[in-house]
Amino acid sequence: MIKASVSVIIPCYRCADTISRCVESVVNQTIPPKEIILVDDGSKDETLSVILKLQETYGKDWIKVVALKENSGVSVARNTGWDLASQDYIAFLDADNAWHPEKIDIQYNWMLENSQALLSGHTIPVCSSYENFLSSITVSLKGQLTYTQIKPQKLLLSNPFETSSIMLNRDIKYRFDPHKRYSEDYFLWQEICLDGSVCFLLNVQLSYIFNSFGTAGLTSRLFKMRLEDFNNYWQLWRKNRITVTTMILLIMFSVIKFTLLLILRPEIYSFLKHKKNVFNKFRNSYIFI
Repeated sequence: MIKASVSVIIPCYRCADTISRCVESVVNQTIPPKEIILVDDGSKDETLSVILKLQETYGKDWIKVVALKENSGVSVARNTGWDLASQDYIAFLDADNAWHPEKIDIQYNWMLENSQALLSGHTIPVCSSYENFLSSITVSLKGQLTYTQIKPQKLLLSNPFETSSIMLNRDIKYRFDPHKRYSEDYFLWQEICLDGSVCFLLNVQLSYIFNSFGTAGLTSRLFKMRLEDFNNYWQLWRKNRITVTTMILLIMFSVIKFTLLLILRPEIYSFLKHKKNVFNKFRNSYIFI
């Protein structure tokens, strides 16, 4: 069977109940990747034993398992897998999400045909149930692909990429910031794009999220994410990626978004975030880099 030169990296933390579904969505790819790297991030439940059973089922030559001694965060887990990867492209997948069977076929071949793109992501729907997911993956998505280049100005205003949608060139010099627990993915996309790399959003739904924001503790988590966004802008300014004026404008814009979130209530914001980006009207704002 033809396999794509792709290393799939899946960070695993207390995901014993979902990791099998996740891995099976990779196994069922019409063009499978050459390797899957499962990184257990110091789980204290049955996660490690489950992923070792998956490795036994599908073979050690295809599934690599790394067990971190301590919980170090998703950035460290992803970086660990990235450093071990042997293929030309990296694809990230979270342990509680899943892929459409044509995900690698469509995105990998698109990356090969568009070699100027160092990173691509795509849209992701939220599945209300496993049955809904099974129904969705029976529909072929070939021939539906359109794409849009993501400019730095647009990426600074909002994050169009879910991590489970990302495929990128393995050899780029960046990594996830190991000190970040929130918005670590967004910061990486910003660094890559602001460095002049070409990034694209594919307008086809190739991944599925099962765990959209829950309402419990949502405000607190989003507040921490917002603070991390401020830190992202600060670091981008310190690295001379943006001007101080741009940094201030972005922080003000982020405050406005969070204020609207509080007014709308977190559960409404959560719904709108995945159904429609309520801040699209701001994307044409003038941000000078």
